[in-house]
Amino acid sequence: MDFTHLKFDDQGLIPAVVQDWRDGTVLMLGFMNADALQKTLETKSVHFWSRSRNRLWEKGETSGHRLILKDLFVDCDGDTVLVKAEPVGPTCHTGEKACFFTRLQSDGKADGHKTHDAFGGILERLYQTIQDRKRSPKPDSYVSSLLRGGADKVLKKVVEEAGEVALAAKGGKREEIIYEAADLLFHTLLVLGYQEIEPQEIYQELARRFGKPGLRPQRTGTGEGHTMERGDQERRSGRERRERAERRTSHQKQARTERRKGGQRRGGQDRRGRHK
Repeated sequence: MDFTHLKFDDQGLIPAVVQDWRDGTVLMLGFMNADALQKTLETKSVHFWSRSRNRLWEKGETSGHRLILKDLFVDCDGDTVLVKAEPVGPTCHTGEKACFFTRLQSDGKADGHKTHDAFGGILERLYQTIQDRKRSPKPDSYVSSLLRGGADKVLKKVVEEAGEVALAAKGGKREEIIYEAADLLFHTLLVLGYQEIEPQEIYQELARRFGKPGLRPQRTGTGEGHTMERGDQERRSGRERRERAERRTSHQKQARTERRKGGQRRGGQDRRGRHK
């Protein structure tokens, strides 16, 4: 492989920033040499050069907490690489999702307390706020007031905001669509918070679906033939039930029409007889 455009240091190493491709969390910083880069690209499992052990190593080779390569980028100066990966288990040797969980204070000292504020982005921060309001309600808090109202009140707001998004999209005004979509997203996070479902679980589901068609064949447990996934089976069964119901309704209407026609013919004959 040709890595001549990369700027390795005097030891033949280049810093590698590893990022969770699903939510953008910076997982760790490692160092790669040309061999580690090549192994990473060939195997799709992230490799580094261990400066302490002075050897090539695959992340997770002993713990099983591997990093599956999703994409690889180089910075504008060519002296740092960005690894987009899907972590299998926690990345940090401490058992944390990522290695960055200690805040550096304004005086330069480490906080000393673990925080997950470096994980994810704005959705995670909003979710944390929702959870805080759930644990410690505030009388003047909008979130607290909705959560106090229970599931029905929260769900009603989601339905309302979904309608607002539809109306904004119908109107075609960009600013209104953005505003209403933000409202819908926020209230959807409220539902997740109410149900104790973290955004990470949604990312995982989206990652599972990414790049796959809507109808996915799946092998059966016996290996014989294919079967549709449960959601697809349910949708297909629903369509089939509706079609059968429509056919029954059509047959019933046709039968009633024929009976009415038959009755009219008989009635006409009787009337003619009586007139006679």
